[in-house]
Amino acid sequence: MKKLIILFILLLVVTLITLMVGDHFLLPQEVIAGLFNTGDAYTSLVVSDLRLPRVLLALVTGAALGVAGCVLQFITKNPLASPDVIGISQGANVGSLVFLIVLTTSTEALLMPIQYQPIFSMLGALIITGLLYLFALRKNYKRNRLILIGVSFNILCQAIIMFLILTSNKRSGQAQIWITGSVHQAEYYQVFLITIVLGLIMFALTYFSRSMDIHYLGKNISEALGVRYQFISVLALLSMSVLIGVSMSYVGGVQFVGLIAPHIAMRIGAHQFRVRMYSSALIGAMILLISDLIGRTLFLPKEVPAGIFTALIGSPFFMYLLIKSRK
Repeated sequence: MKKLIILFILLLVVTLITLMVGDHFLLPQEVIAGLFNTGDAYTSLVVSDLRLPRVLLALVTGAALGVAGCVLQFITKNPLASPDVIGISQGANVGSLVFLIVLTTSTEALLMPIQYQPIFSMLGALIITGLLYLFALRKNYKRNRLILIGVSFNILCQAIIMFLILTSNKRSGQAQIWITGSVHQAEYYQVFLITIVLGLIMFALTYFSRSMDIHYLGKNISEALGVRYQFISVLALLSMSVLIGVSMSYVGGVQFVGLIAPHIAMRIGAHQFRVRMYSSALIGAMILLISDLIGRTLFLPKEVPAGIFTALIGSPFFMYLLIKSRK
């Protein structure tokens, strides 16, 4: 509990810093005044309309990705498992791009309201998750099989993404920027939707946290203790897929947050599932907030998508894990 409190305080500090720093620096009291609309009009505009939606979207999306990675690593008992590595995130991206590129008219008008995009993103994530469960998790689970099949799906989805972008001139520029991962088009309704989904899933996973801990011990012990092993596996995978789908539909291809956050949580001593899940959520939120802060301030007046910085951090981290697991 003490570690969770420390992480929460750190997250509050990082959130305040991200609201302060930008092309116009604000003091802490100015940020507070802007949040409560007690300051001047310009400060309220910068804080409430420009920075706050972006900060909140990065916060809840990073938390959702951290929880998704934690669930996947816990359920597969594989520290290399991550939604980005085994193709689930790319599946969500394919679903979103089908909505943005295929389901449009020649004048780039969407055939459905934009509110339906998360549904297609979740369908893409669920399809890849279902295939992974069928081929690698249903019967005799093996770590190497999961990673190899997942990497194959990842490559397949990337090929589909490039095919969709290169063979269509509809929204291709928007799609190329979107797949790198960014929160620059944040809206409050996006934050609200992700928060609702994240809250419901974390509530359900907290309720089944004891079963998740027993599940980690293996199928035979789980069934001996009265835990439905396959039910918990399916519940966890569905929860993870929904989190990935709804998150990716708004921020695009943000990579490796789901890989890094659970590892940091485990390193600071979060071994029980419930503690690791909440720790991963807080750490994931901080990772994406800091990445977005660097991207929008370090190269002013230009802006670099946050997904580039999460990938720059996550790629060598994944290689380190591969070398470590081999040893």
